[in-house]
Amino acid sequence: MIQLLRHHEIDFARWETCLRNAGESLVYRQAWYLEVVCVGEWDALVEIQAGAYVSVFPLPVSRFLGKKKVYQPLFTQQLGLVITAASQHTSAEEYLALAADVYGQVQYQMPCPQETAVNLPEAWTWRRRPNFELSLGAVYAEIRQNYATNLRRNLKKAGQDELTLAHADSIQSLIELFQSTKGKELLELRPRHYGKLAGLYAQAKQKGVGQVWEVHRQNKLLAAAFILSTEQRTTFLFGASSAEGRTHNAMAFLLDQLIQQEAGSRKTFDFEGSEVPGVAKFYAGFGAQPATYVSLSLKPNSSALSWTPNVFRFLARHLR
Repeated sequence: MIQLLRHHEIDFARWETCLRNAGESLVYRQAWYLEVVCVGEWDALVEIQAGAYVSVFPLPVSRFLGKKKVYQPLFTQQLGLVITAASQHTSAEEYLALAADVYGQVQYQMPCPQETAVNLPEAWTWRRRPNFELSLGAVYAEIRQNYATNLRRNLKKAGQDELTLAHADSIQSLIELFQSTKGKELLELRPRHYGKLAGLYAQAKQKGVGQVWEVHRQNKLLAAAFILSTEQRTTFLFGASSAEGRTHNAMAFLLDQLIQQEAGSRKTFDFEGSEVPGVAKFYAGFGAQPATYVSLSLKPNSSALSWTPNVFRFLARHLR
């Protein structure tokens, strides 16, 4: 049966065992990741059999006027249902209905292929959003053959510009680069959000899955990226480029270097997608294919106070 577990009732060891048994690849659903992005404020719907978790559905929660609501945390593109071979409740809609009964207000993002229907009551609103993923099963030469002509041209120029790629021991330079560029346009990003990103990097580094890569030219930082790398997936979580970096195609150089390193691994390179046409075209230029997910919202009825959107909803449209 499905049980609602409050945060203090969740057994992290059984949670992680469930993810391993499911072959889960999305790092966002790891308990340690949820602990950071939700600041310890998350519940879960869990199917339990003989004491084991066989299905899990994480629910980040926050309080508004004394009531809990489900929301999508920053730096967390997708959550959703994780099922194992033993699962008897395999419909995400069932879990969403239970969440709606308990919390009333829900904002949630989860995987949903383009061909799959979303069957929810009329009170829900939803739309599909694009992610971009690249299979790393082939050798690099074969992957590069699918690069766009313009990307190959830019990479050739980057190779002539004496760019160097180096692993960084801190995320601070990346954060400062972002704050001095794109961050100037995103006033919704507060110090606490950058602090959460730094905390996420610290935990990911400790777990052996987080790295920051930097591109320099003549000892000057041009671009940087926070990368999450697990056995099945490499995720481009957060990045920044300076104006000079864009001139020298530094981010294209960085991503291409990482793809070279991972080529033939059978992993998936996850660009995290974008609804900005230019950015989407840039990711697609690497041969990445669209992989849709769905953004869902259940708002309170008209007699209740409106639910103010959180910072994630704005930033998800503008960060990438």
